[in-house]
Amino acid sequence: MDKAPLIRTRWFEDIPIGEFHVFGSYTFSELEIVKFGERYAPNVYHTNPNAALDTMYRGLIASGWHVCAVWMRMMVDYMERYATGVQDGRRNGAGITVSDIEWIAPVRPGHTITYTYEIIEKPDKVIRGRWGIIRSRNEAFNQYGELVLRFVIDILAERRPDSQAS
Repeated sequence: MDKAPLIRTRWFEDIPIGEFHVFGSYTFSELEIVKFGERYAPNVYHTNPNAALDTMYRGLIASGWHVCAVWMRMMVDYMERYATGVQDGRRNGAGITVSDIEWIAPVRPGHTITYTYEIIEKPDKVIRGRWGIIRSRNEAFNQYGELVLRFVIDILAERRPDSQAS
């Protein structure tokens, strides 16, 4: 993907509602699901493939927080590509709120999840006289096109200096 900078080089006012991005896809392995589960979510359906067969999930599944952690890594990597060479001092992207999180379908070993991001709103609110809020819907789909994760996040984007409140 070799595109002109879209995210980190724009002011709040330049970012349109409806803008859509695909952060990329990631395949979850059994080993990493178990290791994440053992460390952060020690439920049998995250840690033991055999015992997980006797649970309501009928097999091993990734923790919802594991699916979110991969979203975070992919989002940061995707956005950082647009920051390369940007030296104008703007700082966009600090998250301030996550809401409406839903883990809709289990993510199993071998599932490939594709993460998307769409700007859905720009609330009319200025933070500390300098920042606007970009609200986005973030979704993740498995290789069958089924929605597995959805949430809304608010991030800060720096406003153009001539539009900032004093």
